[in-house]
Amino acid sequence: MPNILHIVNGDAFGDKLRTSGIDGDILVWRESLYEGPIGMQMSDSVLLSMRAAYMNRQHGIPQEMFKSTTLQQEKALGKLVENADEIVLWFEHDLYDQLMLCYLLSRLFALPIRPVKLSLLSINYFPGVEFFHGLGQLNVDQISQLHDKWLPVNEDQLLLASKVWTAYSASEPLLMATLLGEDLSALPFLKKALQANSERYPSIQNGLNAMQQLILELIGDGEVSVLSLFQEVSKTANHYGLGDLQFWAIVDSIRKCEFPLVRLAGGDKLPGYGEQLPPHFEKWRLQRTQMGKLVHTCKLDHLYLNGIDDWNGGVHLLGKKDIWRRNGISAGFVKM
Repeated sequence: MPNILHIVNGDAFGDKLRTSGIDGDILVWRESLYEGPIGMQMSDSVLLSMRAAYMNRQHGIPQEMFKSTTLQQEKALGKLVENADEIVLWFEHDLYDQLMLCYLLSRLFALPIRPVKLSLLSINYFPGVEFFHGLGQLNVDQISQLHDKWLPVNEDQLLLASKVWTAYSASEPLLMATLLGEDLSALPFLKKALQANSERYPSIQNGLNAMQQLILELIGDGEVSVLSLFQEVSKTANHYGLGDLQFWAIVDSIRKCEFPLVRLAGGDKLPGYGEQLPPHFEKWRLQRTQMGKLVHTCKLDHLYLNGIDDWNGGVHLLGKKDIWRRNGISAGFVKM
């Protein structure tokens, strides 16, 4: 019997896949690649320390735990690949998964000896599921229906994934802008995912990225429950693959700044890594400040007011001026 290695995103799905009776080993890949600094060699010690510091600042993830987890899964991948006759990658349509898919394909593409067979199951819907947002929402019976439905990975897909990871790791967004104008159909969900990634850059209009703009828009002139806002943003922007920790961090990026754009009522600290939701969290609410209203309507600029210290792949967005921004009209990038 051939040795099969299944690489999946998410412990919940990994557990269900195991329960479904799938043949082979399962490796759960735990890494949020649309956050923090990115490079060609993700296990590089300097880059790993930078990422650990970022994740600690953003989410409260202990730095040593983050570093050890990353190194362990990189080593596990190398070891398991050596003995695998086939590797099956299970990834969804959203930005979170597509970046992970491109990283893993580029990593496997660079191996001196590749597995006998490399396969992919990548979906954006499941029959009977009205709002599909991920494999983790499927039950064991539904997952069983996906057994052996994966398709072989071809050379075009490997080459494309490698190009994407090179562009995403670059210190400027120009390679990615060029790539977005090319044929990306070898990986059918990639174009929309990379367009979502471009929307993570600040806008030339008001310095907000698309998620920050959406949050201000959905809050409007009233008050909105934090939990209901998370649910609405997740549904509206499901191509991001947004988790709760990522959402709290986006809210804090426009709340915990020199001139806050939103105000939190009910508590002061949004949940961090490993923390339970605070008591009565369902009653916590957000409202726009006057400054938030002016930025939302493009009368003021968020970056000129508050600056930024964040990453989009290998691009460090730092300061108040001379920052790479997204031009929504030309779909290109400019510094301003």
